Amino acid sequence: MTAVRGVNGAALTSFTSVRRPTRIGAPAIPLRTVTRVGADGAPVIEVHGELDIVTAGPLREVIESVAETRCAIITVDLAGVPFCDLVGLEELVKAADGLAARCGRLTLANPPSSLRRLLQVTGLSRRFHRIIDAGTD
Repeated sequence: MTAVRGVNGAALTSFTSVRRPTRIGAPAIPLRTVTRVGADGAPVIEVHGELDIVTAGPLREVIESVAETRCAIITVDLAGVPFCDLVGLEELVKAADGLAARCGRLTLANPPSSLRRLLQVTGLSRRFHRIIDAGTD
């Protein structure tokens, strides 16, 4: 992870990448995250790549790392995630629960339609502060 430090040592931007093993018959889509400060001053973690059994744990570690420096509302932007399996969903829920237990809240932005449907059907959408799509507030 590379971080650019701002005032008071807070990370303004960080990048992480997780290499995934190649699956037979499917191209590997590594997970990459970019952490930035949103317009409201709160951290936003942009996620790019597949969120699955290989990459979900490292994503939760990124969320926890951001939460250590700033316990508030953290947004995870999933616009760059073409696929999220149940392990990815479980790790997002664990991250949301962990933040809620400490003092923060997790917002999901731009989840893929399959993940949005899973959140609605399972009732897990209530575990997150908000679930928003691009262009909504």
